[in-house]
Amino acid sequence: MTKVRTLKQYKNQTKTMLDKFIKDKSDLISYSQAELSNIAASSNHLRGIISNQTDFNESFVGGSYKRATMVKGISDVDVYFQFTGLGNSQSALSRLRTCLINRYPNSVVKQDKPSILVDFERIPFNITPYKKDTWGNGISIPDNYLINWHSINFGELETAVSALRNKNPKYIDLIKILKLWNDNYNRGLKNFDIERRVCNLFVYSSSSSSSITDWLWTFFQNNGFNSDAQKIHTLMLITNELTLKSEWLKFIDKQ
Repeated sequence: MTKVRTLKQYKNQTKTMLDKFIKDKSDLISYSQAELSNIAASSNHLRGIISNQTDFNESFVGGSYKRATMVKGISDVDVYFQFTGLGNSQSALSRLRTCLINRYPNSVVKQDKPSILVDFERIPFNITPYKKDTWGNGISIPDNYLINWHSINFGELETAVSALRNKNPKYIDLIKILKLWNDNYNRGLKNFDIERRVCNLFVYSSSSSSSITDWLWTFFQNNGFNSDAQKIHTLMLITNELTLKSEWLKFIDKQ
């Protein structure tokens, strides 16, 4: 007797296939262990050089590198140096830029707001000075006017992403896929904002789904990207594996 499959069973099969394709894409845009080791070596070398310069002291790495949510071609390696000299934030950036130009004459070094951007072996570094408050606890970085300093909380997002990873490591794949989607479709979201929005949606969520496909649809639906949510819904209706993979790649790579 032939067993008739329900629509729910077909959808679950499709989501299983689509989850795999999403995970495969996330792995493809992630840095390998060898590449991460190279980034760590470059970062340590840079920190050793700048920390020995006048007016600069302690350093630390942050951002997506620290949170292990980096995406090739999209993410920077964020490094922060304590500025102990006198002057406003533009003065700190200028001194930091001069140090980098003198030490790395063959690299393109340019000032952004509020950081210095430089590539080391095709890895983009985002280098920012910071100051500690009077009590040595709070941290401030240059403001957008490059005159004053504004305080920033570095630990909040790291804690949230760590909680998300502990809940299910596949949420990190979701973050990486969303960064690729944001970059390909020019959605204008900051990378850290994508991470923050994902954390806000899922860290304390009681959703029973463990499907990256469901999470992707939920993110689009809850952040006003209705056409993208509809596309994910359409993909979930495709039962042919080769067609599904082709349509998924067309969507995520915007072919």
